[in-house]
Amino acid sequence: MWPYKNHSEEEYYRVIEYVQSYAESLGAEYVCSKLQKFTTYWNDKDIQETIELKIFKYNGEFFWVENHFLPERPFIVLSFGDSIDSIFEDADPFPYDLSEDELKKEVRYSFGIES
Repeated sequence: MWPYKNHSEEEYYRVIEYVQSYAESLGAEYVCSKLQKFTTYWNDKDIQETIELKIFKYNGEFFWVENHFLPERPFIVLSFGDSIDSIFEDADPFPYDLSEDELKKEVRYSFGIES
């Protein structure tokens, strides 16, 4: 269930694909896909979804790009771990509706390339 009236679900997922593509241009390698269940607490609702996440490897760490729904708009977060099955730790979430240059900067920051 898409919880936003003023934000396009299609555009949000297009941006996730863009972030993944940019990560690959920095050297991230696609490893596999995995179905993952998430529950997001948004206002007075629990949003439950099962999504197919693409898992990548960068600099010896595994990561995926996951949804992060906040009341004002959806965000994106890169989550990292030592193995595909490890508990992933989140980098700082960022809004999906940034400019392409700002999105690239967020990915570089998440990778530790830029402070």
